[in-house]
Amino acid sequence: MSAEIEDIKRVLTICFRMGGKQTADDLERILSFDMGWMDTETAHDAIKALIFAGWIKDEDGFLSPNCEIKGIRAPLGWQPRPSRLTDPLVNENHHPEQPPEPIKAQPVILPETEISESDPRARIEKRLTKFISKQAGIDSEEIIRRAERKMKALRYCTMWLALCLISREQDLEMNSIIDSFAA
Repeated sequence: MSAEIEDIKRVLTICFRMGGKQTADDLERILSFDMGWMDTETAHDAIKALIFAGWIKDEDGFLSPNCEIKGIRAPLGWQPRPSRLTDPLVNENHHPEQPPEPIKAQPVILPETEISESDPRARIEKRLTKFISKQAGIDSEEIIRRAERKMKALRYCTMWLALCLISREQDLEMNSIIDSFAA
């Protein structure tokens, strides 16, 4: 078995280790977030390419491997080359009955959570922003701008976490941050 085919089968083994069918979104999450091998756009392209090359079967939006993956093992620390997934070899054992349907990426729309002024979290976020601003010597508006960028980049990130990440970037002591909540 060539190294390219071995890489593809190892990826499929990891993605379908639970034995059931997965959605394209599930596979994107596994490749990008769980395993950290690539970004979500590259993962999306890799899944489309693996379906087109015959490595993955698409049955009404549910994906499954189109080859034998039992007994395939991935060594500790192994990572696939993304190019082997985005431009895979054709699965010689696959004969498509019909052309595969393209996977449509569905954007995730997160609801904007409005925190009212009476909410204690809003007061603590403001206090934390002022604390970081004072300690780091950066304007409060800049701290908020950076936190909002982190929230957009990380998607599932709260303002509190984004502010804590900014404080770490500024080499602020986390114990001081924790103490600022109690003050």
